[in-house]
Amino acid sequence: MTATIGIDIGGSSTTAIAIDHGGQIVGRHEASGVVDGGRQIVSAALFAVSALGVDHLDAVGVGVPGQVDPVTGQVRMAVNLGIGPGPLDLGAELQDALGLPVTVENDVHAAAVGAHEELRLDGEAPDTLALVSIGTGIGAGVVLHGEVLRGAHGMAGEIGHVVVDESGPVCRCGQRGCLEAVAAGPSIARAWPRGAAGSAATALFSAAAEGDAAAQKVAGRIAGHITTALIWLSATHDAEMIVLAGGVSAAGRPFLEAVHEQVERRGLASELAARRLRPEQVVLARVDDAPGALGAAVLAARLMEKRESPAASRERQ
Repeated sequence: MTATIGIDIGGSSTTAIAIDHGGQIVGRHEASGVVDGGRQIVSAALFAVSALGVDHLDAVGVGVPGQVDPVTGQVRMAVNLGIGPGPLDLGAELQDALGLPVTVENDVHAAAVGAHEELRLDGEAPDTLALVSIGTGIGAGVVLHGEVLRGAHGMAGEIGHVVVDESGPVCRCGQRGCLEAVAAGPSIARAWPRGAAGSAATALFSAAAEGDAAAQKVAGRIAGHITTALIWLSATHDAEMIVLAGGVSAAGRPFLEAVHEQVERRGLASELAARRLRPEQVVLARVDDAPGALGAAVLAARLMEKRESPAASRERQ
């Protein structure tokens, strides 16, 4: 079997998939465990490649949080992985270890590519798609005309650190009232400390859907902050579809309906808001999918296609 591997490395788990030349998933590997520091990141990626057992491997793509330079493969400021401003040469280290082409991409950007690819395989891919990952942090990835939007420094989509409540709590970035500080998983757990560990969002939005007045107040506030971010994305990128992913999205239908309610409320108050974003444009990521790993694999496959294209061959001659 000839395949390309994509790996999504988070602070507590690693997911890897293999895709064939047609883009179909032909293998999957998942491992839990804290990844903290450069050596552990490299080891987690190499173990995932080995666990998939691909006979003929073309290339490897890796998605990681933080500031990523997709040209050099360097990673900075991946706080949840123990990487600070000093760069980790992740791409170069993996290329040396594997003897294969390696691409490195921001994990949310990779997830946006993966979500777009899933829809493309189903014949439903929109021209412009945004993915918003809401978990320990909040970030967004945008795919425009099939290409991921990275920005000048690879930081496009860092919406988690845009201020939405100037009187809100201090964020770990030093600002007060960032979106991440008021609507990410840890802030939900603080606002609604009634769920089991890691499931506060599910407990909150389920209680709100069942009519708990206190839960409805908290859920409405959080869904309102998230809706503000979605309207930003619609205003700046005119996305046809916005996919909600990450741990908080595991709250499922009650969470999505709370966001839809806020989107509809904004639309009733403003014709402009109604034109920018409609409830049906906001969807949940597919359950049990691995868009980050899939997107990393797709980006690696695209790299190989560019290298093997006639134009690329002429450039090398």
